[in-house]
Amino acid sequence: MAIFGREGTLGFVSALITRQSFGRYITQVPGTASRVPLDRLNEGVAERPKLRHTMFRFTEAFLAQTLQTVACNAVHSVEARCCRSILTTRDRTNRDEVPLTHEALAEMLGVQRSTVSSVTSALQKAGLIVQGRGTIRITNRNGLEATACECYRAICDSFDRLLPGAFRCD
Repeated sequence: MAIFGREGTLGFVSALITRQSFGRYITQVPGTASRVPLDRLNEGVAERPKLRHTMFRFTEAFLAQTLQTVACNAVHSVEARCCRSILTTRDRTNRDEVPLTHEALAEMLGVQRSTVSSVTSALQKAGLIVQGRGTIRITNRNGLEATACECYRAICDSFDRLLPGAFRCD
């Protein structure tokens, strides 16, 4: 439903309200993460208005991304959504070579793996990406963004407005 990287936090609102997570969270890209005990998080948010403000701004941006993605999944082509997902992953990792398998993309897009294989083959033939084993390298970012739907830019604009400088969509 949504992707986040170094700019984000997971479970903030759930921790404040029910103390239970919902949904399924999948780590797509290797890296590091920090786990903050709930008491410590509540203490920090209560004592530091700037932290609280930033956490709520991220939550708003994340919700906007989720809602945009739901709408996108309902109306846009698999090709456009695939481009959006590749670009979003690229923005979060800050690398043109993103560790995405066809299986992971299929799960993200809610389609069969064979559909992703067809779409990424077409993108590769168009010179937008190069596929490797478990990776996709973006070779023509502008072309990939032109092939993505307008949802990609809408999500970028929301994050840029709410969390300026958190990451770049370019």
